[in-house]
Amino acid sequence: MDIKTLWSVRVQEFYRKMFRYYSIIGANVVYFFLVIGSISIYYFNLFLQWIPSQISVEVILAVLITIFSMRTNIRTFVKRADIIFLLPLEEKLKSYFIKSLVYSFTINIIKLLSFITIFVSLFLHTFNMYLPIFLVIVGIVSFNILMKWTEQWLENRVQFFLHRLNRLLSIYLMSYFLFNDDWTFVLVLLGVNFVYLIYFIERKKTLNWQWLIDEEESAILRNYKFINFFMDVPNLKRSFRSRRWLTMIVKKCIPYSQSSTFIYLYSHLFIRYNDYFYLYLRLTVIGLLVNYAMPTSGWFITLLILFATGLQVIPLQNEIKESVLLYPISKSQMKDSFQKFVLVIIYAQFFTLYFALFIHTSTAKIYYLVIGCLFVYIFVCFLISKRGNVLGTSFKE
Repeated sequence: MDIKTLWSVRVQEFYRKMFRYYSIIGANVVYFFLVIGSISIYYFNLFLQWIPSQISVEVILAVLITIFSMRTNIRTFVKRADIIFLLPLEEKLKSYFIKSLVYSFTINIIKLLSFITIFVSLFLHTFNMYLPIFLVIVGIVSFNILMKWTEQWLENRVQFFLHRLNRLLSIYLMSYFLFNDDWTFVLVLLGVNFVYLIYFIERKKTLNWQWLIDEEESAILRNYKFINFFMDVPNLKRSFRSRRWLTMIVKKCIPYSQSSTFIYLYSHLFIRYNDYFYLYLRLTVIGLLVNYAMPTSGWFITLLILFATGLQVIPLQNEIKESVLLYPISKSQMKDSFQKFVLVIIYAQFFTLYFALFIHTSTAKIYYLVIGCLFVYIFVCFLISKRGNVLGTSFKE
């Protein structure tokens, strides 16, 4: 193993693997992304107009940049076996991790500048991007990367909480002052935080390899979760929680019979797997906010969210283990169980979103209700059913 070329080999290996996935996605859904992106920008603009005048656009953009920055991962391309084979060579890997930090910085500066360019051009027409502002953005991204890097040396939850709180508040305040053209506050915050970072990093010499591995796996998992919305990713690791109270409620709602076996299994998988449960929850909350803020356009957003939810729960059928298929239940009944399960959760989501529209007086409330019910039924019984035959290995004859 050549230490000098190890980093470039790891990067090329990662991008070769990702290129295979994204080339398939790009060839099939590029127009879908363009349409959805345009619609999202349009409705986000309407949402900003709905926001009370007391809340400035600068506040909203600073919040979005903070959320974006807090989700940053440090990409080091390390693997689990490295904790054994590369640990003795840690002193010789300084250039490797410097390249990783530079790479993480470059990716984040590109993402943040793209984000700022799009949203600033749409919503802050008096704001101009010039060299000093660019340098401040570079400083904010550098601060964010270094703050994330120092998390590996935090010793307890209290330190972690205070560290995250400092990072969150600093990024928000720097972004807010930047858009308000208050340079003094931005430079003071950057200066104070960089002094703290230099002092903290100088005291810590050895690397926390377990943190590096967890961080890298988290970044890769995020890529795979996104890809899994469009195609099946084998051996995708998922996080879960028991959620006993919700499990008990669902258990009482499902009849105890052989025909309900797979409805019971799919329901419990959906509740316990964080990926599906939180995604469903996030889409529902977004739909409620949009429907309440823009009731005249809410019906369209509702249909879009129902469509997105249905597509994104399709991979759940592949989470059934092969040993479970030993149940004496026909494959057609397994397929019907999954279809009934999806129908129930999407109808539940639809009625929840419709409640936000119901709050506002409208002569077309019944019309929206009928259209939504028909859309859910046709979408699940025809499209989801066909996708089940294609993606669900459980349903293959």
